[in-house]
Formats: sequence, C-alpha cells, structure tokens
Amino acid sequence: MAKEEKKQYSARELSAFCLQVSILLHAAIPLDEGLSVMAEDAQRDEEKKLLLKMAEDAELGNPFSKVLKETGVYPAYMVRMTKLGEETGTLDQIMESLAEYYEKEHIMMKNMKNAMTYPAMMIGMLLIVLLVLFTRVMPVFEKVYKQLGAQMPPVSIAATRLGGIFCAVSLVIILLLGIAAFFVWIMGRNGKKILLAEGLVNWLKRRSKIAKSIANRRFTAVLSLTLKSGLDLEKGMELAGELVENPAVEQKIRRCAGSLEAGNDYYSAMKETGLFSGFYIQMIKVGTRSGRLDSVMSEISKSYEEEADLATEQMIGRFEPTVIAVLAVSVGMILLSVMLPLIGVLSAIG
Repeated sequence: MAKEEKKQYSARELSAFCLQVSILLHAAIPLDEGLSVMAEDAQRDEEKKLLLKMAEDAELGNPFSKVLKETGVYPAYMVRMTKLGEETGTLDQIMESLAEYYEKEHIMMKNMKNAMTYPAMMIGMLLIVLLVLFTRVMPVFEKVYKQLGAQMPPVSIAATRLGGIFCAVSLVIILLLGIAAFFVWIMGRNGKKILLAEGLVNWLKRRSKIAKSIANRRFTAVLSLTLKSGLDLEKGMELAGELVENPAVEQKIRRCAGSLEAGNDYYSAMKETGLFSGFYIQMIKVGTRSGRLDSVMSEISKSYEEEADLATEQMIGRFEPTVIAVLAVSVGMILLSVMLPLIGVLSAIG
C-alpha cells in the first residue's frame, strides 16, 4: 500500500506480515534483507515500494518499531508492541504472537460480517417474495373474480394495495440504508468519521452481547500478550483499553485502573469494577497468586472467543425460523383471504 494514501492493512494482511517477520527473526536473517525479499514477492507496486523503503530504513540502523511507525500504515498497537519486543529482546516472539492475534481478529470480523449478511439477505428475500405476491399473484386472483362476475373481498383488496406499497417502500429503504452503509464504509477507509454513524455503532456495542464478548476477548488477548512481553499489568491494561472499541468495557477498564492506582490488588480491582465475574475472576485470582496471569488471560480470551461465536450462531439460529414463520403466516393469511371467498363463489356457481 502506498504511504501517501495512508490506508491501513487488513487484519489478514497484518497477520501475514507479522508471521513473515517472525520467521525472518527466528532464522536470524537481517530485517533489511528479509524485507527486500518480501518486496520481490509483493503483488502490488505500492506495497513493493513500501517494503523497499522499509528495507532501506532498516539498513540504516533504524529500530524496526520506528520503521513501522514512519510508514503510517501500521496500527499504533503493533508499533508499540514491536518497540516493547525490541526493549525486552523478544521481538521474534512478539511478532509471532501478533500474527496469531491479527489472524484471530480476521476470523472474528469475518464471522461478524457473515452473521450480519445472512439476516439481511433473509429479510430482503422475504420482502421480495411478498412484493411479487402482492404485485403479480394477487392481480391474477382479481381477474378470476371479475371473470366470475364477483368482487374480491375488501380485506383482500386493502391487503393487496397496502402490502404492495409496504414492500416497495421497505425495499427502497433497505437500498438507501445499503448505500448509506457503503458511504460510511468509504469514509471510514479514508480516515473520516460520521458522528451519527459512530453514535449508532457505540449504542449497539453497549447493548450487544456479541459486541461485549468480542471486546472482552480483545482485551484479554492483548493483556495476555503484554504480560508475556514483560509489561506490568497497569500499562498492559492501558494499552488493551485503547483497542477494545467498546464504551462499556472501556469504562470498566478505566475504573479498574483507578482502583489499582488506589492500592487495591488485581483480583479486588477486577471484581469490584465488574470487569470480570464468576469463574473468570476465580481464574484471575489463582493466576495472580501463581504468577501465571498471562496464561490465565490467554485462556479467558479463548473462552470469550467461543462465547462470541456461540452468541452469533444463536442469533442466526433464532432469526432464520422467525423469518420463515413470518413469511409462511403472511402468505397463508393472504391466500386464505382470497381463496375462501373464491371457493364460496365456485360452490354457488356449481
């Protein structure tokens, strides 16, 4: 990616990059040589130029964290963790952990997109089916009534007209919402924010169980990584708090940090602020006493990841039968309102 455009890499691309750098470090290959080799395999000219520039900067003796920062395309978290790895002499392990972290981020976001796409498609199909029913099928019944010298029931006529209008308006609204979402996405890629969209997203994050699970998973994953790197818990929480992207969880993290500054121990601070509860808080208590808090946080992160996946599957599982039931009831009631009087007319003629 070109430096001038200041476009961020995707989580999948970041994972691949960190993994390649980790392999280079494990093999004791100088970063400038390794980055040059990576540039040869780059598929885009912009990416190739960027990697070559990074190789030149690394060859001049600049720290790798500084090289990453000056590109302007890598996340601040990645830059800070890289700097921490340089200071502690564990850069190879840090890059490997970052590769795993961003790969999980990619999978998580992919699952979320799939979870949002499927219900949207189901709603769209429902509206299209009803629109076809109201605009194509119902007029056929109306012609049959006229040929028999009868008139459709007023309820059926009203349902046909109102249903057609409702479906058409709904499809237009969905189309407009899709265009608006695409516009917000484009603005976001260019680094611009829309207050209304940002407020709506924050509102959903506060109330969504899936969003909270994702935020907690991200928080515990980052905290585990920082603790493994030798960073103390307070600084690790500060760094993790910048990445959760959930107002409710961020507030709890700030309260927990304040409790730690007041002199409370880790277990009490996390319990009192509600950052963790139940079995998780007991795990943290054991991890704190045994000096294995990083491993405990890693396990909790996996649990939150499974919780988010389960919540997503449950949401889809509840949504699908609901849409099918609504479609079946709607179509059934409309057809009954037409067919029953029609059967009566045919019986009278017979």
